[in-house]
Amino acid sequence: MSRRDVHTLVPRRVSSALALLLLFAAACGSDDGATPPPPAQPPNLHGIGGWTEFDLFAVGDVGTILHYRGAKVRTMTSPTTKTLRDVAGLDPTSAFAVGDGGTILHYNGSAWTKVLSPTTQNLYSLWAATSSVPDTLVFGKNTWLAVGAGGVILLDTGTGWVEETSPTTEDLEGVWALTGGEAYAVGKSGTVIHRTGGVWSTVAPFTTARLRSVWADKPRDWFATGDGGEIWQERGAGWTQMVSPRTDDFYSVLGSDSAFVFAAGAADSILFYDGFDWRPIAPRYADRMEAIWATTCGLSLSPAAPGTAGAGLHCSNTYFAGTTSVMTRFILLGSYEVLNDPR
Repeated sequence: MSRRDVHTLVPRRVSSALALLLLFAAACGSDDGATPPPPAQPPNLHGIGGWTEFDLFAVGDVGTILHYRGAKVRTMTSPTTKTLRDVAGLDPTSAFAVGDGGTILHYNGSAWTKVLSPTTQNLYSLWAATSSVPDTLVFGKNTWLAVGAGGVILLDTGTGWVEETSPTTEDLEGVWALTGGEAYAVGKSGTVIHRTGGVWSTVAPFTTARLRSVWADKPRDWFATGDGGEIWQERGAGWTQMVSPRTDDFYSVLGSDSAFVFAAGAADSILFYDGFDWRPIAPRYADRMEAIWATTCGLSLSPAAPGTAGAGLHCSNTYFAGTTSVMTRFILLGSYEVLNDPR
């Protein structure tokens, strides 16, 4: 995927602007003058995903599903009270969410329903193929991967979820794949497994830290983040540790290409990587940010083939979801917008 120089797009000192778009109404007193109890704390959000930058879902505690469409966020009816950990979507009629107890939900364009799951293990991470040219690819548009506790790996190619043979029993907390069939999953105690030729195998340990997320936009350019601020990169010659400016736990890593990458984590930590180094960006909104979603402009603007006209443009919006139901958007030139903050 071609790219422009990120320095022309993002200033070294990222500015910030805060716009509140949605607030909870203040509680009214009762007729007898008694003080009403304080509202319950909003549920935490653990995953965010969708198909366009203005049509996204965020999922979280007690089966919470939020739908962001345009300038509005609404709560959707959920068929479960289980905690949902991740969500992904391909188009307005195809999305999945996964969570505790092996929960898998499907969205058909109008409602969420439970689907048959081959596991009762907690599912932590979900990946969906986003290519619009599936005929020549190993992972076509209807391919989904999910990973979770006990090393469980699930695959759905459009005919239902099945369990793949896993080389580990450690908890897997992050998974990402490329449409060519390569995939990585990461997890507890520095566990890393690699999928090539349809087979998963373990990668020689290079850290003991809990790894929580992995991402790539093309082969030989993988990123993984985890506890203690650890950030790792794989460029075809093994995993090497990157310099991190923070020691907080990082829950998610994602970008629009490998020179425009975000990592989000505990203590309100958000880092930005411009192809040269990682640096913190501000402001800070929630106790922690657990999930990131960003468009992949090369595919959406030039679906025929990466590298043709329109590919490699850095996307203008990156979305974050975190504790107490906070959803925010990072705009290309460095400003922020709060989409949903019910605190």
